[in-house]
Amino acid sequence: MAYAQTQFEKFHTEILLGFDESTTLRERRDALLNDIKNCISSDAPAYKHFMQGSYALSTGVTPLNGNPDMDIGLSFDCSPDDYEDPLTLKKFVRDALTRNNRTVTIRRPCVTVTYFKDGEATHHIDLAVYSSNSDGQTQLARGRESDPKAERVWDASEAEELTELIVDRFEGDDRNQFRRVVRALKRWRDEKIGHKNVPSIGITVSAYQWFSPSYDSVEGKPRDLIAIRNLANQMLANWNSSRLEVKLPVASYADLFERMTQIQMDDFKSKLETLRDALNEAEAQPDTHEACKILKKQFGNDFPVPEKADSTKKTSAGVSISGRSA
Repeated sequence: MAYAQTQFEKFHTEILLGFDESTTLRERRDALLNDIKNCISSDAPAYKHFMQGSYALSTGVTPLNGNPDMDIGLSFDCSPDDYEDPLTLKKFVRDALTRNNRTVTIRRPCVTVTYFKDGEATHHIDLAVYSSNSDGQTQLARGRESDPKAERVWDASEAEELTELIVDRFEGDDRNQFRRVVRALKRWRDEKIGHKNVPSIGITVSAYQWFSPSYDSVEGKPRDLIAIRNLANQMLANWNSSRLEVKLPVASYADLFERMTQIQMDDFKSKLETLRDALNEAEAQPDTHEACKILKKQFGNDFPVPEKADSTKKTSAGVSISGRSA
């Protein structure tokens, strides 16, 4: 049996976009927050900022297109009733950030700041704008300048609560494996399906619901191959008729895959089945070299394949599922 755990961990190190790998993004973030602090209109209400998305969850992956991003939340001390047109707050943010060295665009879910080099986007930062209703529930400002007023709306969106739920779902080694598995599936998605066709948050919340840590029953070493395969099996088992439905565990409780077309959903399922089968085939190999050749076809060129002479040791067969989740 080949579990290729060393190679999965090397793969994770290669693809992760974490604190040390995001120096430029962090510097840009700090500059943007400083510009908002110093330049936002005096008519804007007070606000606080917080990190959200994959950076806050420690599940970021270096994108294949070389345009990494970071997500920031700006929570204004006001009610949606104070700004019936949510675009007003987004314009405050846009105007405070507009500079010659970057492009600032009001998109429907956020304000996006993009940086370029030689005409190519190198990285971008998304700033989501929030207020809170009378019940204290966070509301996201949705709408572009080109949208009619009826489509400029406040939507329930508990981003901070979502981050807290996911971060606290597991602890210790279980949490580390959860993050490796999510990152591996995101890179697999990028390689086999495309980033836009299957949203990252859908993969992350699928893991929040169905991930189960896996360890060797003898030595207690992690078995990422088994954990990824078990998660893929759980996702496939929860396919409802022709679609996979994964809802946010917080408001707005939306189905995270609802915007996928049926063609995209069918392709997702087919390729997830192929991944599951490849993981089974890799595990069955007596040689880690051969197992990694199979895995590389699924996860891409960043997945390492050891020399055959270095990969002849067989992995201990016992595997158990840890009950150490938070």
